[in-house]
Amino acid sequence: MILRRLSKSIRKQDWFAVLIEFVVVVVGIFAGLQANDWAQEHQDRRQEHAALERLFLEADGAHQLLNRFVQQTLRMNQMRRNAVQFADSDAPVPKDELPLKTGINTLAMFPPVIPITVAYDELKSSGQMQLIRSAELRGQIAEFHANLAFLNQLQRGFADGANRFQDVYQKHVIWDYNPEATTSDILLSTYNWKSLRSDESFIFAVIGLLRNQLVAEQGLIELRDQAKSLCEVLGEMVSRSCTSS
Repeated sequence: MILRRLSKSIRKQDWFAVLIEFVVVVVGIFAGLQANDWAQEHQDRRQEHAALERLFLEADGAHQLLNRFVQQTLRMNQMRRNAVQFADSDAPVPKDELPLKTGINTLAMFPPVIPITVAYDELKSSGQMQLIRSAELRGQIAEFHANLAFLNQLQRGFADGANRFQDVYQKHVIWDYNPEATTSDILLSTYNWKSLRSDESFIFAVIGLLRNQLVAEQGLIELRDQAKSLCEVLGEMVSRSCTSS
């Protein structure tokens, strides 16, 4: 209809009418584009909020998981410290050897930290992380996940390097089957503390493993604090509170 009027005005050389029709067409196109932009912006903001909600839940869960890891690691590392200190001394063997055995037995354990990261993985693989307008927040999220991957890689490296300890360790321990066992006590161990203490390669190995455990402990603490900070930032954006711990 507008084009018909515009062509008629041109034939009549009614340039004022042509100008008016042209302005109407331009304004109509501009208004349509603005409406499309507004609709797209509205949709992007809804998708951004949904993404932030999912990332908040994952950050909250990661913080809780890491906090449990830290608390357990602190307890175990104190036990490991005591065991290594005892092994590198002439102190008499206590009546209850279990804490010392536990400290030695767990020196080579470096379990991975695997929080749920489904939302982050999906957003990253689909390119939808760009829906989050804050470049600083995107960087903070990426940094946390990079540090998580680095810590697990470090843990794997420490675990792979514990083979030498196992070879030396087994020479000083006698294992017996416990027929009355239900779970973890299926193996009964008898330590030859005298030979163990005189084995320099064993002492060197346990000190090295304890050092690696303390390095991993510091990494866990830093990652836990980073997860807490990320949870709080995301929580502010979606009006949610992180789970207290």
